[in-house]
Amino acid sequence: MLIGGWGRYPMIEAALSYPLSADEIKLNLLRGDAFCGIPRGLGRSYGDSSLAPQMISVNRINRFQSFDQNTGYLTCDSGVSIADILNIFAPKGWFLKVTPGTKHVSVGGAIASDVHGKNH
Repeated sequence: MLIGGWGRYPMIEAALSYPLSADEIKLNLLRGDAFCGIPRGLGRSYGDSSLAPQMISVNRINRFQSFDQNTGYLTCDSGVSIADILNIFAPKGWFLKVTPGTKHVSVGGAIASDVHGKNH
């Protein structure tokens, strides 16, 4: 499969696996038959930071784990997108303190890339 980042350069041939949970990745590692590779979110990184010959998509590892209504603390999987958070929590009166310039990034990708944002 031909894959690139946000800037569409470079493009590389790569294999991509789609685990359904972090536990699935852990079980594969324990069995010794894990698909080796780096994690990949929504592919919005500039350049080649999320490119490798083998990648593990976190897009299906995208569940909300908990939300504290009093503090606003949200715990979620790395594949949850900023759009997912905003679509669910903004109508309830919650908004992220800092957001990147696009909502089309995963939480894991934002953390891994140390994205800068717009403070609200």
